Amino acid sequence: MSSMRRTLALAGLTLIVAGCASQPRSTSSSGSAPSPQASKGGGYYQNDGPPDDENIDLASIPDAIPRDEPYSRYGNPASYEALGKTYYVLPSAAGFTQTGRASWYGKQFHGRRTSSGEPYNMFKMTAAHKRLPIPSYVRVTNLDTGKQVIVRVNDRGPFHDGRIIDLSYVAARRLDVVAHGSVPVRIETVTPASLKAEQRAAGRTTQSAAAKPPLRRETQRAASPPGPASPAAPAASTANSPGRAIKVANRTHSAPTSAAATSAEGTLYLQTGAFGNPTNAQRLHRRLQNAGFQRVNVVESGGATPIYRVQLGPYPNERSRALNRQILREQGFSAQEVDR
Repeated sequence: MSSMRRTLALAGLTLIVAGCASQPRSTSSSGSAPSPQASKGGGYYQNDGPPDDENIDLASIPDAIPRDEPYSRYGNPASYEALGKTYYVLPSAAGFTQTGRASWYGKQFHGRRTSSGEPYNMFKMTAAHKRLPIPSYVRVTNLDTGKQVIVRVNDRGPFHDGRIIDLSYVAARRLDVVAHGSVPVRIETVTPASLKAEQRAAGRTTQSAAAKPPLRRETQRAASPPGPASPAAPAASTANSPGRAIKVANRTHSAPTSAAATSAEGTLYLQTGAFGNPTNAQRLHRRLQNAGFQRVNVVESGGATPIYRVQLGPYPNERSRALNRQILREQGFSAQEVDR
């Protein structure tokens, strides 16, 4: 019986090191991995590349759906070696985050066996990682564009220095990786429970925003005669006023019912960044929106040298602001409490 177990263990290790679809694509006589090849479709390893027909409806390919499933029989040893390096597989994916560069692999490995024993399918939302247990689910964020996808890790790699994850072809297409060969990304594990919590939080935020009528800015209230609150004027009408909002997305305020409500609900914000360049502020604005955050503002300060502050809010109370601050930080964003 012990002989049978040794045979099965050896077979599992073979799947990791020899049968891995995301192993270095080939090696030179010196044993080094080859450089990505240049092509109209971005960088990829020699003999690899996109499918012959790249006319794919990406909108019809959904994210991988996280499921509670047992770890694979293969692909999860305590440690393994590749290209002379030893890698240690994590016992759990819980709370894992990592920042680095993502690459992709395509048609040369389509149909080949992955470390999990499953065939690689470049048209499914999968990925390879060196240390995460197989299978795991991760959210991958393109740090240049803010685009996100959820993929299922079922393979080992990439073993190219500086790369932290190898994406399937369609996952790479959706993240704009194929056009560049590799891009900076942040990855974070996702579970069925964490995804449901995010969806519940997003639903509450949407319901709260829908229930609250818009309120004019403080500067507009000060300049207007007393009367019932009315929707804010278009941003163009305040083009020359200090502290104006730029391209405000899903921005809603609670209509005050008292002076106390005005002082509390209209002043509680979170600031995620401040920039001298408005382009950088808009880039962070898009990343926050793509991550599912609402009521995001880019607010320009007055003065000869304007500062562009990216802020979220207002929040109805301190508890709500503290909760959103925690969520922002868990997703890798800076979050500082500010009061207007």
